[in-house]
Amino acid sequence: MLCHQFKCIYIHIPKSAGESIHQIFVRQLGYYRKTNTPLLLGSNKDPRLGPPALGHLKAADYVACGHLPQETFDSYFKFSFVRNPWARIVSEYKYRGHARKYDFKTFIFRNLPKPGWNDFYYHIIPQYDFLHDANGKLLVDYLGRFEELQPGLDEVCRRIGLPRTKIPHRNATTLGLRIPRNRPEAMQMLKNSFSAKHKKNTFPHYTQYYDDESREFVAELYKKDIDAFGYRFAPAS
Repeated sequence: MLCHQFKCIYIHIPKSAGESIHQIFVRQLGYYRKTNTPLLLGSNKDPRLGPPALGHLKAADYVACGHLPQETFDSYFKFSFVRNPWARIVSEYKYRGHARKYDFKTFIFRNLPKPGWNDFYYHIIPQYDFLHDANGKLLVDYLGRFEELQPGLDEVCRRIGLPRTKIPHRNATTLGLRIPRNRPEAMQMLKNSFSAKHKKNTFPHYTQYYDDESREFVAELYKKDIDAFGYRFAPAS
């Protein structure tokens, strides 16, 4: 996301509350979103549509793909949020609806997206790759954590001068058990995600999806994330 009004860039890592963060800017700046305005690579023509949501661009892509000159990129405040890798891949498993077709081990050992220029693959690449250049330099000024989302967002708002706001909850992984067939069904599923029957205990904790083999597989898959951001399989109690 690129917001010229507040001279900031949000690096949207998939499955790390990106839609919720984008909505903060849409609401605070008084914009609206058309239902047919996709979150795709490009920029919004209508200024009322809010900051352009440039898909899941890596930090280095903003300059490399010509969205900004280097000097503008350097001068803007850049931020992102990372998530526990073991939890993130479970979230993707549920979000895509794989949970209604096969178990988690089948997903990670047999059905992970193949490398390519597509949204499916970008949803599973290491978070490290979104945030660092080819030389390993971190390209963001502030890196928050999904697990401490509200305090992190408060700090972002403080730094850019945006009024503090409560994070909205969007793209709940409870939606991943069914694929909506049309817009009314999608809206109903979104509404259900806020209802009392969709509370924290709807799904098992992410650690319950793993055995030793799958745990080690994900640890190797996301070794760069684990080393760079200090994550452990389960947070310290």
